[in-house]
Amino acid sequence: MHGTTPDSTYAKPFLTVPEQIRRLRGRGMACGDDIFAADILERYGYYRLSGYWHLYRDRPAPPEPRFDEEGREIRLDTFVPGTGLAHVVSLYDFDHELRVRLSDILSIIETSFRFFIGHRLGKVDAFAHRNPWALGAMRQEHAGTPPEPTTAYREWLEEYERHEKRARGDFVVHFREQYGPHLPIWVATEVMSFGVLSSLYDLMPQSDQEILAARFQVSTADGRGDRGALGNWLNNLRNVRNICAHYGRLWNRAFDVLIDAPGQSRRDAADLLAPLVDGRTNNRLYGVLLIMRHLLLSIAPERNRVVDLADFIEEQSRAIGFSMEQLGFPDDWRSNLIWDRGFALGRSSMLAASLLDRANCMTAAETRESLTEAEVIDEERTRTPTQAARAKKAAQRSLLRTYLKYGVVIEIELGQTRHYPGFQFRDGKIIDALAEINKELAARCVGADPARVAAALLDWWQTPHPDLPEGADGATLSPLDLLESVPEASFERVVREASATDSFVSPDGVVR
Repeated sequence: MHGTTPDSTYAKPFLTVPEQIRRLRGRGMACGDDIFAADILERYGYYRLSGYWHLYRDRPAPPEPRFDEEGREIRLDTFVPGTGLAHVVSLYDFDHELRVRLSDILSIIETSFRFFIGHRLGKVDAFAHRNPWALGAMRQEHAGTPPEPTTAYREWLEEYERHEKRARGDFVVHFREQYGPHLPIWVATEVMSFGVLSSLYDLMPQSDQEILAARFQVSTADGRGDRGALGNWLNNLRNVRNICAHYGRLWNRAFDVLIDAPGQSRRDAADLLAPLVDGRTNNRLYGVLLIMRHLLLSIAPERNRVVDLADFIEEQSRAIGFSMEQLGFPDDWRSNLIWDRGFALGRSSMLAASLLDRANCMTAAETRESLTEAEVIDEERTRTPTQAARAKKAAQRSLLRTYLKYGVVIEIELGQTRHYPGFQFRDGKIIDALAEINKELAARCVGADPARVAAALLDWWQTPHPDLPEGADGATLSPLDLLESVPEASFERVVREASATDSFVSPDGVVR
C-alpha cells in the first residue's frame, strides 16, 4: 500500500537503521562498529542528531556559491574529514545537560514573575485578570459606542480560560469548593503557562509594566522602566523554555525571537547589557544567559547559577571541542562585570518597587494636581482662564517642592519617576500632623539612601503600635490606622501621649 502526502513535495525514501549507518559512512562520518552506531541512532534518532552534525557538513569549494538566494549558508551532504558519530553524541549529551540546567534557572525566574505580576495586579483588583477595565484593556471602536475589551484581551482571556478549566491541583480544588469557579489573580498566575503569563504582562497598564521593569533595572535611555524590553525578555524566555520542554537544540541555535537591548544599553556602550545590541548576540544563547543573569541578580542575588552555567559551557567547549562563538559568546565576555561572582545590582530599585506595592501612590503629576489648596501668588490679579490655570499649576508645583525641601512628605523614586503615598494628603494639601511627624522622623535618617528612608517611614506608619488605642475589632492600630479613624487634633495628641515616635527604626536598624 502506498501512502499519500497531500500538499508536500517530500520524496525522500524511508531508511532502516542499517541503511542510515551506511549513508552516514558513505558521506564520510566515522560511525564506529555497527552495534555502537545502531545503538546511538535508535536511542536518539537520525533526524534529531542531524542538527548536531549539520555544522560538520562540507561547504562548497570556490568558485561555487556559499549561500543560497535567501542568504542561507549552503552545506553539502558530505562531512568534513574527522567527523565522528561519537563526537556528535557528545555534543548532544552536552546540549541535554545544558537544557536541564537552563530549565532549572528558568523555573526560578518564572516563579518570581508569577508572584510579581499577580501581586501588582492583585493590589488593584483580586480578579484584575478578568476585569479589562483594571488592565486598561478597553477601547472605544467608534464614537458614540460604549468601550469594549480589546481583541488582544479577549484572545488572552480565551486562552487563560482553557488553562483554568484544566487546572486540577489541590489548591485549585480548594478555591473552587470554597469560593466558586474562578481564581483570584494571585492563584490564577499559578495555573497559567509562561506564555499566558508573559502575555498578561503585555496587557497590564503601562505604569505597572514600567514599575516592574524598573524594579528589575531594565531601563530606558532616560532612566524609566523599559517595559518593551522586559516584555520582549519574557517572550524570549518563554520561547527558550518551550524549546527546553520539547527537548529542542540549544547548541549552535539562532533563536527566532530577537532579544531587545534596553534603551539604557543602546545609549551606553559600557552598560552591562550593551552586548545585546550586537546582532551576533541577541539571537544566541549568550544573549539569553545575559538577561537571565541580570534578572536573577534581582530575584536571587545570592545565587550564581547562571555564572555556573557559563563556566560549564566554557569547560565543555574545551573538552568537546566547539567554539563559544557558536553560542554567541563574544571574545571578551569575561571582562563584563556581570559575570563576576561578587557582582551585585543596587538594591534601591527593588526596595522602591516593593514600597509601591505597600501603599496607594500618586505620581508627581497626580500629586501636584491633587494640591488644590495651593495658593496662587497675587491671586487677586486679573487673569484669563488660561493664565489662571497656569498660575494654579505653578502654585501646585511650588507647594510640592516646599514639602520636599522641608522633608515633610514621603517620596518614593523608581526609574526616574517620583511617587507619593496618597494617605499623606487630605482636602487638597498635606495633613499637617502627618507632615510634622514625617519631618521629625526623617531628621533621624540624614545621609541614608532615600529608598531606605521611605521604607523606614512607611514601616512606622503601617506597623501596629502596642501603645496606641485598639480598633473597633479589638486589633492594635498602626499610626496610619489611627490617622484615618480620628480627627487630626486627636491623632496628634494620642501619638504624643503614647510616645509612638520613639519606636521609629532608622534605616541603619537603630531605634531612634
